[in-house]
Amino acid sequence: MTDQARVALIVRPGENPDPFVAAIQYGDGKAVHIAEDEELPAGVGGLLVAGEGGYEVSDSVPPALKSAINAGYPVLGIGWGMHVVNIALGGQPPIELIGHGDPNNEEISKHTLFMAPGGKVGYTIAGSGWVTVPSAHTHGLMPAQVADGLLASVYAEDQVVEAIEKPGREWLIGVQWPAHLTDSTPKGFDSLLLALVERSVQ
Repeated sequence: MTDQARVALIVRPGENPDPFVAAIQYGDGKAVHIAEDEELPAGVGGLLVAGEGGYEVSDSVPPALKSAINAGYPVLGIGWGMHVVNIALGGQPPIELIGHGDPNNEEISKHTLFMAPGGKVGYTIAGSGWVTVPSAHTHGLMPAQVADGLLASVYAEDQVVEAIEKPGREWLIGVQWPAHLTDSTPKGFDSLLLALVERSVQ
């Protein structure tokens, strides 16, 4: 019998970790919640970095994220986590956006994205082309802000980058949409969570 995957979880300071803990549990993994200034715990096999708010200039890159990247662990960034992953690899902070929803609103907006074929995101989800997803973010990345060495593989109609990934063998992905809300995302999009947990088994 395979041991249960243990996935470290870093949540944007001040936000409720429970929805992201539930997302890891959705994939049959065990969440190990740590503070943003803690080191990567022993015994974990992957990392989820997540938050609904935007990255602030005063935010710092969690040391556990640096360790996970250096060790080649599977990493998934959601929302704020996507921004932090980009910063960790040398990218620029996100800019303020209009028209992409607001995480403080009870009703989540939706918008259309283009998913490029051939990328890790499209392969994991088993899809490409135009798709409609939930949108609730006030900050985002434009192509010029994406770190060298990362591929922008999903775009909104206004060219805002909605997913980044690291080419090659390592599984490092960041998405802007609320991937943890599996009841709200299209069919197959939960595969990102399932893949993270599966790759985190030691």
